Amino acid sequence: MNSSMTAAELIAWNDATARQWRDLCLATPAILDAPCDVAGTGTCSGLLRHLSITELRYAELLAGLPAGDYNQVPANTSEQIFAIHDHAVAVLRTLVEDPTIDWAQKIEFPTITAGRRLASRRAILFHAMLHSIRHYAQLGTAVRRAGFEHSLKMDYLLMDSEPA
Repeated sequence: MNSSMTAAELIAWNDATARQWRDLCLATPAILDAPCDVAGTGTCSGLLRHLSITELRYAELLAGLPAGDYNQVPANTSEQIFAIHDHAVAVLRTLVEDPTIDWAQKIEFPTITAGRRLASRRAILFHAMLHSIRHYAQLGTAVRRAGFEHSLKMDYLLMDSEPA
């Protein structure tokens, strides 16, 4: 038995969590305007935009694609925000399924807060997915504080288990 989480499993967890948030935001659009102080985003839509754009940025980096002008990417509605997520996840799944990719290869890249960095492709992928998972948990708190109830099942165990 291999007790390590695979990249494919981590992507699946992230995507399952994103789909729950997509469904909740589509059903309750006012969530997008709720205040959120995480990462200086101001609103829940700002945090969701931050998540999807970050996923896209790292997916493009790992795929060797040129970085886009992320300030110009429309991400104001649930549909736009989660379309970016869907695209990023599709790129990442394609990469993970490619047996020729060297996940230990180091890539140099710019960051917004820490200057230029050098990291393995694996570290970049895992960072992108765990960054989203961490912020989704913070989003849950912001949404509850704004008065919106939800019963999202964001824990990995709940995604990968069933009632007994």
